[in-house]
Order: sequence, then structure tokens, then C-alpha cells
Amino acid sequence: MAPTFWHDNPAWEDVTPIPQDEGSVHALAAISYTAEYSEAMSYLRAVMSTNEYSARTLDLTDHIISLNPAHYTVWLYRAKILEQIKADLRKEIDWLNITALEHLKNYQIWHHRQTIIDRLGSADGEADFVVRMLELDSKNYHVWSYRQWLVKRFGMYDENELKWTESMIEEDVRNNSAWNHRYYIVVGERDGEILSKEIVEKEIK
Repeated sequence: MAPTFWHDNPAWEDVTPIPQDEGSVHALAAISYTAEYSEAMSYLRAVMSTNEYSARTLDLTDHIISLNPAHYTVWLYRAKILEQIKADLRKEIDWLNITALEHLKNYQIWHHRQTIIDRLGSADGEADFVVRMLELDSKNYHVWSYRQWLVKRFGMYDENELKWTESMIEEDVRNNSAWNHRYYIVVGERDGEILSKEIVEKEIK
């Protein structure tokens, strides 16, 4: 795929890019960025300096994330843009689904997803997507952490969640993440309360 350059786009002709200050030309360990990434970041600095929240800045964050999905500042700016322009957050989840499948172990993706789902106030479809992700990597720490957040945020300390966790353990008894999730379901909501004899006996069996 050919690189994308924003100076070629008439919609951006009003923006003066701000290049990165590289400091000394004799920097000990200067980072070698591609021309595409350097230009995109120079435009990002420009729009962030004026606090621009718009459809075009959303497109810009999409592009930069495709080049560097671990750039935390870009994710934070994207979340702010979505809030300010009152974007359709379900469309953002659709976009995140594709992005997560391209970058299976990226923390920023899951933190952003948590932010968006929290704003939506609904976990519809999230459990199914987590299952899909774990089918690709059953021990993906970021996915399990997100599932635990879902449980806490939406009160999913229930029999369905426990049965799903049991199925993951049955599939791979050495999956420590699944065991940890089971422990969280059984103990997590009790806030230090002593487990009943019934629960203890059930877990031992």
C-alpha cells in the first residue's frame, strides 16, 4: 500500500504542520521515523495545539494508529474527539473490532475500548467478542483483564460467567488466566467477606 501524505489532501491545506523538535543534531539515539509517520505526527501536533476536534482529526488518528497502535497520546486524543463531536460510539466499537484483530496484544486498544463501553453503559456483544479474541489466543492477558473489567463494571458475577469460565478451564486446565478469572468471579465481589461453606465445598469438588 502506498504511503498516505496529508499535504496532498486539499482538506488539510489550512493546517501548518509542526515538525518534531529533534533537539541536538548529534542526538545519541535518534529515532528513525518513516516520512509518512513523521508527516502525520506533524499534522497531529498542529491540530492538538489548537484543540481541534473534528471528523478529519478522527481520520488522522485512525491513520497514525495504523502506523503505531501503541501511541497512547493518539488514543487519548481520539477518545476526546469522539466525545466532543458526539460520534456514534457503536461505530467506534466496530472499528475497534477490526483494529483489535490486527493487533492482538496491544494494551492501548483495550483501554480505549473500556473507555467507549463505559460511555455507552452497555456490554451488549462484548462477551462474544472476548470469546472470539480468546479463540485466537486463549491466554491473552489484555483480553482477560478486559473481561474482568466487564464483570466488575456490569455486575456479571453470575452463573453464566462461571459456566463460561469452567468451559475455558475444561478446554485447557493449564490456562492460569481462566483459573484467575474463576477466582475473581467467586471471590471478587465479596469485598473481604468470608466464603460460605457451601461455596468452599463447591470449589473443592
